[in-house]
Amino acid sequence: MIYVALACLCLTLLACGRPAEGREQRDFERMRQQQRYDSYEPSAFFANRAELQAPPAHTIPWSADTSLAATVPGFLTGSDNGTDLAALPIAPEQATLARGAEQFSISCAPCHGAGGYGAGIVGVNLPGGAPPSLRAPQIAALAPGTIFKVITNGFGRMPPHGWQMPPELRWAVVAYVKSLGRTPSTPATRADSTRAALLQRLDSARSLDARLAVMRAATGRNK
Repeated sequence: MIYVALACLCLTLLACGRPAEGREQRDFERMRQQQRYDSYEPSAFFANRAELQAPPAHTIPWSADTSLAATVPGFLTGSDNGTDLAALPIAPEQATLARGAEQFSISCAPCHGAGGYGAGIVGVNLPGGAPPSLRAPQIAALAPGTIFKVITNGFGRMPPHGWQMPPELRWAVVAYVKSLGRTPSTPATRADSTRAALLQRLDSARSLDARLAVMRAATGRNK
């Protein structure tokens, strides 16, 4: 008898705790019919009587791509409408220049030299001679977008580096290259400058010897 009484008590409690079907339906209906506006529904709250309002000026959607690649024309290619970017799309801050200098020492200095003078250990041994100095007036006058494209796609004997440097890092290298004339010298850059000057003298001597040999051959002189 005790077990029967307990079972009846449990069934009674369960029945009391379960809401009536009518109440359950009423609660769901209340959720469906809330005090809110549907899209494109007239509104009595706003002066223009519209539910949908234009966002405030300069509002950026939360899903919008705010990266430089999306907001700066030519950030990924170095040119906009066929014209190489004439200005850096990133601010040449100290952190940016430091990052560019670090990558320059890894990917560029072996050929172009630590100071950009063109006397890197690989560059001086390249067939056809070392690369030109990045400090030369004609190189320094290149647009940032042009340098970016050279780093990306390579040029002449220079291989492309776009596959190993993301665009942000390539622009940091460009910023560093454009600042070479203003960066303080270091033992490595001074050594690069000295080697480059020596190479120029050697090249000039070779050119002079070649010209003299041509002149001797043309005049029939052996000495």
